[in-house]
Amino acid sequence: MEIFRVVFCFDENLVSQVQAAAASLLDARGPGDHFELHCVCTKAAGIAQAPLEQVIKRRDPASVLVMHCMENPYENAYQVRDISAGTYLRLVLPGILPEVDRILYMDADVLVRESLAPLWQTPMEGMALAAVKGAVNLSDKWEWNSDRPYWHLLAGARGGYINAGVTLLNLAEIRKRGLDARWHELVGERFYYQDQDILNITCQGVIAYLPPKYNRLAYLEDKDFGQFVVEGIYTREEEREALRFPAIIHYAGDKPWKRYDTNLGSLWWEYINAQPDLKDLFDEEKARRYHGPTLIGRAVRRVRRIFGGEE
Repeated sequence: MEIFRVVFCFDENLVSQVQAAAASLLDARGPGDHFELHCVCTKAAGIAQAPLEQVIKRRDPASVLVMHCMENPYENAYQVRDISAGTYLRLVLPGILPEVDRILYMDADVLVRESLAPLWQTPMEGMALAAVKGAVNLSDKWEWNSDRPYWHLLAGARGGYINAGVTLLNLAEIRKRGLDARWHELVGERFYYQDQDILNITCQGVIAYLPPKYNRLAYLEDKDFGQFVVEGIYTREEEREALRFPAIIHYAGDKPWKRYDTNLGSLWWEYINAQPDLKDLFDEEKARRYHGPTLIGRAVRRVRRIFGGEE
């Protein structure tokens, strides 16, 4: 039996989504795999405890839930693109989990589709974290971001900038290097990608890279993955694996529970509707009625997505 430690960080706006993500994690586990599931959340989000305990009990009584309800020290931190300050809570993990050396962080907008044992076993000696290279690395997106006043701090990260939605954290190494103290210093800055920028700025040179199947960004299309290969960011094999057999689908951007026709959203709904304890948490009819912004709004969003927008 092996125990994997996984953490979700969230506020009261994502209670149902964390239940869905945690359920998919448990349903996808391999034989003999169990979880120590940590939830670092605002006090208002503490209402998630009872339903999460039921999610775990129904799927794997050998897994356990550990709640960490707290006032968000970053409540007034910079917020942009409708992403709440709850995202910054991951920055407190080295301090509030002093006995934990390794933990897998996941955003609440994920769908796990296969065992994450290979990810958990990623070699991490001397590395602060492991994650998947993000879309910001594509040349057009990098150029779109290059005028940001702080972007020079990421010069050494070009080609290796990570999307932090799925991140294996080596908390022991982070504490050893004092990176968490540096994170707290940078929280007050107006970074467009918020805590994701903070991780990329401070962890350059100590990042291990995961195959993109472990953070398949749903908003990316096949041609985008082809461009990753052309620019040498992913290998052809990694591209094919991410497109055909994603282990984790990450719904950065449009959310399937808000908009049914989100790319790969049907997979999320297929899973939710097959779970008696989840299907009543979300309004599928409302999601089917919503088709997103107006034509003009869609055009603007498309331009932003082409030239750099990534959550």
